[in-house]
Amino acid sequence: MVTRTIEVNEEKSASGRLLPFRQSLMAVLGICFVGMLVGLDQTIVGTALPTIVAELNGFELYAWVGTSYLLASVITVPICGRLSDYYGRKPFVVASVIIFTIASVLCGMAGSMTQLVLARALQGIGGGMLVGTAFACVPDLFPDAKVRLRWQILLSSSFGIASAVGPSLGGF
Repeated sequence: MVTRTIEVNEEKSASGRLLPFRQSLMAVLGICFVGMLVGLDQTIVGTALPTIVAELNGFELYAWVGTSYLLASVITVPICGRLSDYYGRKPFVVASVIIFTIASVLCGMAGSMTQLVLARALQGIGGGMLVGTAFACVPDLFPDAKVRLRWQILLSSSFGIASAVGPSLGGF
């Protein structure tokens, strides 16, 4: 019994991951989809924003749509990253997806530029939480630096895919 436990622990440390391969893959794919959510949002809105501003007749607040998102996101990333160190990553990932989704619905329902700016700020809070916790999850799952780098390539490529697909969806 003791030797089996030692063998399992040695196998986990030799592979550089804490979970079996299938669970590691599913966890990283989930994190990648969360990252794509943020990347798609930014590229879709960036492409569609001139049309949105024209429909809402709010050119004076044009810059604030992007600024409110980025400002809220930049403030939220380090705060949620640190809080997730203490309270765990999962509650923050779940809360951020909920906040981000609700804010996205509010953006779609915005009837004025002021509402859109405020909804984008809320979306920035959710996006900052998503990014802060997504990148912090990978070192938790893969303590070995060489193995971690291989898995972080998937996470980074999800942002690349979102950057390639998002403008087309925004134009549509």
